[in-house]
Amino acid sequence: MDRETAIDKIKKCLALGQSSNPHEAAAAMRQAQKMMTAYGVSEDDMLAAGVAELWVKSGATRTPARYEVWLASMIASAFGCELVFSNRLSGRTTIQGGYVFIGMASASTVAGYSYRVLFRQLRRARADYIKTALKRCRSKNKVARADMFCEGWVFAVRELVGATVPPEAHRSAVDAYMRANYAVTEQVETRCREPGRHVSQVGDCVQGVRAGRGATLHRGVGTGVDAPQMLGA
Repeated sequence: MDRETAIDKIKKCLALGQSSNPHEAAAAMRQAQKMMTAYGVSEDDMLAAGVAELWVKSGATRTPARYEVWLASMIASAFGCELVFSNRLSGRTTIQGGYVFIGMASASTVAGYSYRVLFRQLRRARADYIKTALKRCRSKNKVARADMFCEGWVFAVRELVGATVPPEAHRSAVDAYMRANYAVTEQVETRCREPGRHVSQVGDCVQGVRAGRGATLHRGVGTGVDAPQMLGA
């Protein structure tokens, strides 16, 4: 019997441990403790058993744009998930950066789905803005101003995403999972590009907010090659 199967059996024993029959409950608890010892399963392991993670590709390999991190962090927080940035192998040699949404199984799935949907809309809005409003800008200013547009866009979709307050038991489970699987993380560095000194980005941010108000979200339900990087909400 492998460890995952053992954890499933321990969970069933712990459930039987709540039986109204004292003899049955005592026997189930003894069996659960025996299996936990035999398979090296801790209380944290049991807490974390219902937690899952979902990796979603980023637009960057190692240093994501600030607006992108803001979007991912906002979504993770909205669904009671933790978030890390992690590099993974795609094929034999290609390294891709991505966000790991860590939460109760359904929460991580919905968070990952939400990020994919909104990030696609954001990239499309960014491309349209560059094409229509920034086509005559110098390359450096064009990128920086488009980034500010994206930050405004992300700010606008906060109300669309909303927020949930996870039960304390879920929070404890996610914390236990993080201790077991992401005990060592690094602070991620984000990319924030600045335009020339005499270029104002206020208008770009305002246009981003306006565009973001048109975003839509219908909620539906590899091996790392670098140390994962912790992202704050």
